[in-house]
Amino acid sequence: MRKAVRRAVVLVACALFVLVALPTAVRASGPILTPILTLTGRSSGSIGSTVTYAYSWDATACSTAGVIAGDTVILVWENSSSSEPIGSTLVAIGGIGGSCAGTVTGRVPGDSTTGDTHVSTAYVQNASLPIGGSEATANQGFFVTPAPTPTPKPTSKPTARPTPSPRPPTSSTSAAHHGALRDPKGAQAIATASGTHPGDAGGPPHKGAVITSTAPITGASSLLAVIPGGWFGLGIAAGVVLAAGVAATLVTMERRRFARMYPKESRRGHR
Repeated sequence: MRKAVRRAVVLVACALFVLVALPTAVRASGPILTPILTLTGRSSGSIGSTVTYAYSWDATACSTAGVIAGDTVILVWENSSSSEPIGSTLVAIGGIGGSCAGTVTGRVPGDSTTGDTHVSTAYVQNASLPIGGSEATANQGFFVTPAPTPTPKPTSKPTARPTPSPRPPTSSTSAAHHGALRDPKGAQAIATASGTHPGDAGGPPHKGAVITSTAPITGASSLLAVIPGGWFGLGIAAGVVLAAGVAATLVTMERRRFARMYPKESRRGHR
């Protein structure tokens, strides 16, 4: 009886060892069948920033799936409303660890939602067709930061214009004013001649001044006023007179030269 119990305990212990220990050892030493996508670059940035991921898949698994040299790893940006490829690279088969791997880089597209974290995916493509089982999801998302708000430029305050100072009265106005004060009779006579009187209608006398300034036109000013065109017309007239004098001198000289060369002809002409 005791021997049967011992045998049963040993069998149960062996069964537990097979069920627990062997699968653990197989998983530890066996290939990774699921592809891995790891974020290796920066984890945040604005629209247009660069994102970098490392894609890795077990060589046996990817060979079984039909991955060959020349296939491409496609990086896909996942948005809330759509997904779009943002980068690609050729897959490298073998190497250290015996895997199908590739480092792929892309840029954050312009239609990304700012202030949100986007988790990208990747897959292996063969002749423009995705290979089944090659899809991988990134281990970490990329946070898209909002664009910085531009700093408003300070507005310049308008500069106050200086108030023009009052000009002193001119000499002619002051002289007329002083003359009116010195000669009240003359001012009264002028007012009477114009039809007004200081005592009309019992009101205060009306003050008025009419200043007329005339300057005689003399010298060069009167000459330029008579000649049409001013200085320009005077220059043309002087040029005409000078040309006429030169022409007359040339004609006289030519006649004298002709008289010396042909004295007989010149005598006949006088006759």
